[in-house]
Amino acid sequence: MDIVEYGEHYNRAMQGIEDMLFQAGNPLNSFKKNLYVEAFQAYLRRYIEVIDAIEKVYVKDDGTDEEWLNKLADHLVDQAAAELERIPKKGRRNEQLVNYNMTLAVYMFPAILEKKGQSAEPLTKLLVEKWNAAFKTSIGCASYEKIDSGFRRKLCYITTAVCESQGKADDCYELELLREYRDTYLLSTPEGEALVKEYYNIAPTIVSRIARSEAPKQVYEEIWKNYLAPCVGLIEAGRPEACQEQYMAMVYELKGRYMA
Repeated sequence: MDIVEYGEHYNRAMQGIEDMLFQAGNPLNSFKKNLYVEAFQAYLRRYIEVIDAIEKVYVKDDGTDEEWLNKLADHLVDQAAAELERIPKKGRRNEQLVNYNMTLAVYMFPAILEKKGQSAEPLTKLLVEKWNAAFKTSIGCASYEKIDSGFRRKLCYITTAVCESQGKADDCYELELLREYRDTYLLSTPEGEALVKEYYNIAPTIVSRIARSEAPKQVYEEIWKNYLAPCVGLIEAGRPEACQEQYMAMVYELKGRYMA
């Protein structure tokens, strides 16, 4: 690769990685079972040349360039911090950070991983580490296949894993009840929508880490006893607000345990 070609790929990657994050709009609008596949494929097509440029700069004749990935990750974090700083109101700023987190987790990381280049895993790992350190967040990283599989299972990553550990079917009463509660109550309120966003940012990583723990079945039994069974009871009792508090406690307790 000559110096002119290298410079073109470098510039395309630097500008493009900003566009991948900042031009995604509200990611939750298309993060629905009947919209996500098409939305993700459109996102991948839009930024395929950016991902290719990142790979071409990373893979050199004399080996791979780890310094390049650090520079790229630092650039994105710095630009995001600058964008957030321009937002005067704290509430709006926090809302935008949640949107950025969601874009990274369900579009940008999966798109980079989907190409399966040599830079894919080290870059997404660096971005997760640097982003979480800079913004005190706990975003994780999942592939497109994993997220799409979650949609086919209606996206209840943790609750599905818990019920599977108990031998319950994917369409069991408890899962269907919790899914209906999510769709008809949680997603109808700003606070509930924010909780759902947070859940989808971290749930795939939490499930993966529980699976690698010494006693995953015991962990899932505790989650069922302490959180999900009470949630089911509160829904049945017509107490959706109390269920939301219980569900929120579960999300943040698991986040502290497995994402810290």
